[in-house]
Amino acid sequence: MGVLEISPFVLHGLKVDNARDVLALILKAFGGIVLVGVLKFFYHLHTTRMRVRREAKEHGIPMLPHYYLFGHLPHLVKVFVKGGYPPDVNGQCVGYLLAQQYPDMAKEGLVYFDTWPIMMPIVWVVHPDMQSQCTQVHSLPKEDFIRREFHHMTEGQDLLTSDGPEWKRWRAIFNPGFATKNLLSLVPTFFEEIRVFTGQLRKQAEAGEVGTFLDPAMNLTYDIIGRAVLDERLHCQTTANRFKWAMNKQTEWVIQDNNLSNILKLLNPFRPLMTTYYNKVMTDSLLPSINRAIKEHLTGESANKPKTINSLAIKSYLSQAGIDASDVSPDKVPELDSSFTRRLINHIKMFMLAGHDTTASTIAFAFVELERNPHVLAKLRQEHDAVFGTDLSTVESQVSESPHLLNALPYTLAVLKETLRLYAPVGSFRGGEKGFFLVHPETRKKYPTEGWAVFNCSWWSQRDPRWWPRAGEFLPERFLAKEGEELYVGKNLFRPFELGPRGCIGQELSLLEMKAILIMMVREMDISMAYEENDPEFLGCKGYQVMEPGQVAGRPRKGMPFRVRLVGDRKG
Repeated sequence: MGVLEISPFVLHGLKVDNARDVLALILKAFGGIVLVGVLKFFYHLHTTRMRVRREAKEHGIPMLPHYYLFGHLPHLVKVFVKGGYPPDVNGQCVGYLLAQQYPDMAKEGLVYFDTWPIMMPIVWVVHPDMQSQCTQVHSLPKEDFIRREFHHMTEGQDLLTSDGPEWKRWRAIFNPGFATKNLLSLVPTFFEEIRVFTGQLRKQAEAGEVGTFLDPAMNLTYDIIGRAVLDERLHCQTTANRFKWAMNKQTEWVIQDNNLSNILKLLNPFRPLMTTYYNKVMTDSLLPSINRAIKEHLTGESANKPKTINSLAIKSYLSQAGIDASDVSPDKVPELDSSFTRRLINHIKMFMLAGHDTTASTIAFAFVELERNPHVLAKLRQEHDAVFGTDLSTVESQVSESPHLLNALPYTLAVLKETLRLYAPVGSFRGGEKGFFLVHPETRKKYPTEGWAVFNCSWWSQRDPRWWPRAGEFLPERFLAKEGEELYVGKNLFRPFELGPRGCIGQELSLLEMKAILIMMVREMDISMAYEENDPEFLGCKGYQVMEPGQVAGRPRKGMPFRVRLVGDRKG
């Protein structure tokens, strides 16, 4: 064979004589792209740093020393190194830790913090009355990066990230499904799922094994939400579920900030293909439930069934669309408008995502605190004895027959609220607006928000001793205190679900789930953490809150390894 020769050819009007020239041309093009990227990066770096400094000067904003290259990041590094804090603590803790190191910084009720390019510049709002200004008095829109974070999953069609008429329309559609009266009617179905969970815990207790609490707890909350939203048994606790698998895979592609791993995730050429595939799996899993709900509503089969969040949304749509029983036959279900169906599926995905994670983590943290505060556990058990009697085998039937009993547990609710105070799952990000200023309630000083991500950090504000007496103690009694008493919880202080019109629509569902779980567990089982002796601690606890890559809420570290011990003999 002869020597391989490459014939000349024309590329964009340029004659290229050999492969080396082609390679050189490609490298030049790549170099040009890199140069443009570098120049763009430093342009944004310069404009961001100069804007931060200019606004600090113009508005008299107290701010930590600001570095041209790194913004405020060196202070963050200093705080973690000097304090010896574990590097995996939840990002919501950052403002709180900075305030410990720089106590004068937070006196204004908010902190301006520039960590670009990791994230856009943030205003950490900690004064409760200032938090209310951007969520209750004037509800700022959701920050754009929140929409980008979940766009690959819901296309901005969900109650968390949408705004304006789109949000108002769908909030009105879903409100009846999340109403307390409707949720109480679903409580008996919750117990079917909790029974599976407690059965698994009994087996673990009998085997004397160490388990991870969060994983089975999340399977439980998936199953409960499946009942409340779809009237379906997902069986996540006992079998592999395609919807849950796809949801978990999809959350791995969530991009929360611009750290290196997230940049690589964003640039991954397979990302669009994989996210499209996982969305298809979730859609295929949900469509049968939606079609069944349509048919049951139109044929009257749903009249004597619990009204789920999905069925009530469909009822609202069918009524508006003028579709009735004449449009259905045994082998035909009328198709909904494709736009409505797509939006409904996207909303359901967000309900499942946001609901299972935060509720399971809060239950885990409740058991962390119950172990650390045995006197609280004793009072909790006393309340359950007083309401349900001492025969544990009758609790499920009592509550199934009278679900309102779950609202007759003031101390149980106080325990959950105190857990949410200390372990707020997420904060609220809003987008700053031109002409909108946060105003300090005492000094009346104004602070700009335009060009800043406004972050209401409930994790920090709910631990601040300026508003919470004995802030570091686990004291459910504060939520039972009356006005004028030392521990009384004042206006605007408690906001783990956020306050105002954009408050979490699922908060009542979450609290009902957690109360039902506690009444079925705390008198029968002792839950204790099983961390290693050399595991790190944060604020005196090894089960501290972390933010794991690809997850959307604070979780207990390592999923909370635990042991379970059965307490005495169960009657019945």
